[in-house]
Amino acid sequence: MSGATSGIEFTAHNIRLDDGTLTKPDLAADMSIAPRFLSARRALELACPGEKSRYSILDLGCLEGGYSVEFARLGFRAVGLEVRASSIAACRHVQSRVHLPNLSFVQDDAWNAERHGPFDAVFCCGLLYHLDRPRTFIHMLARVATRIVIIQTHFATDKPSNKFGLSGMAEHDDAAGRWYGEFATVPDTAEKEASRWSSWDNTRSFWLTRAWILQALNEGGFDMVFEQFDTLAPKIVDSMNAGYYQQEDRGTFVGIRTAALGH
Repeated sequence: MSGATSGIEFTAHNIRLDDGTLTKPDLAADMSIAPRFLSARRALELACPGEKSRYSILDLGCLEGGYSVEFARLGFRAVGLEVRASSIAACRHVQSRVHLPNLSFVQDDAWNAERHGPFDAVFCCGLLYHLDRPRTFIHMLARVATRIVIIQTHFATDKPSNKFGLSGMAEHDDAAGRWYGEFATVPDTAEKEASRWSSWDNTRSFWLTRAWILQALNEGGFDMVFEQFDTLAPKIVDSMNAGYYQQEDRGTFVGIRTAALGH
């Protein structure tokens, strides 16, 4: 069930506006206490210490702008980039209802991120697994981000079966992973606009393995690369053995340039 505010549809981001209203009140929590935001905030504190107004952050594929808003509330100069007109309309609506001069949105394809950078930080949540050249995309992100990249994504595993109907293990983009079908045929603009949780131009996407996500980050020049597990707290063991992490094959991957930490 999607939320609606003044005719604008919200499918995932429950954002608390300045007047106290929520954009998707049927969700249990608002974005400010969402586990993925709290996890990103911890990683950003490591790579971008001190006064946040010193730093810029790009929220790629920002959907309805929830993470962008919360980064701006932390003090970052936050830019949300989103390709779909319907999602940008939601972002603009939110922007008009929060007093955050350091928040902006731009409508563009995520592959064009370099046109808008560089940024100290790049946050990429729910996007990588919708791309057909993910390793190449991570290399591009490395050219945009001067300090830190945070990627929250599904990944491919060696499990013989999966809930997503992925292909068998394959080699593509000079990496290992599995194919996922996005559209049966090349979608027209109306279909792409309507499918807010799908890819934009590619009919299928390629899910990298965890190892290749970390490899691609390191290849991009991030000398500290790791998978961040605190989104699963407090029951990390349960989640990894049988719960969300095990069932969804989805995690948070971080690349940091440690040489930038002292500046």
